[in-house]
Amino acid sequence: MNLTQEEKAKIESAPILYEWETLGYIERRIRIVRLILSITIFFFFLGCAIYTELYITFIILAIVMSFGTQFFMLADYQYHYYLTRYGYYYTSYQKVPEFGYKLTAIFMVLGVIVAIVGTMVVGPMAFVGGGMFLLTGILGKGLPLGPDMTRNYGKINPEFKYVMFVIIKQRRLSIKTDPLRTRENIYLNYPEAQKEKIISVFSKILSNPETYRLKDEDDYYEHPKFKELMKNKVE
Repeated sequence: MNLTQEEKAKIESAPILYEWETLGYIERRIRIVRLILSITIFFFFLGCAIYTELYITFIILAIVMSFGTQFFMLADYQYHYYLTRYGYYYTSYQKVPEFGYKLTAIFMVLGVIVAIVGTMVVGPMAFVGGGMFLLTGILGKGLPLGPDMTRNYGKINPEFKYVMFVIIKQRRLSIKTDPLRTRENIYLNYPEAQKEKIISVFSKILSNPETYRLKDEDDYYEHPKFKELMKNKVE
């Protein structure tokens, strides 16, 4: 949702009615896919190491790439929500382990050292084996050595009528206007222990919206009210 600076400031300056933290990727199947992908990448590069002379390079690649997939590229997102009477805002960042950032810094240094020393001792061919370190070092300069936090906003319009869907399995709230305004939708995660409190606060802010509790997302997309809202779009 694109808001003006004045709208963002209005949301942030209002008293916080409730706040909570939760992970973004909470589905078990996503974690399984991430693990399978990391293992596949590891054995792919390990296989390359067996059938080439650059076995050291590919063994290092197997470790680095599988680690990077698991803890960098597909890391869980941590969300912190702040709810006010005019809307909400939240911060988010990938939960990369602290040692991951330290490892990035180490490779930034090793990338230069291995390339320079290897060239002096072995000659230009050292870049074949040391090229991975050098590339990691160059790319690493653009990586944050700490969590890269972003902030997003959502506005609540007191003039609109809302419908709230509680998607239990995925632990998500989908709040839509009735009729549906595509830029005014609220879609966020909640921790199970705080579910009822969050629903209660939202219900007060939204003036007792129609509320539907659904088992999972399949029920959500097939729900008659959801289909009605999608059919009655106003923008």
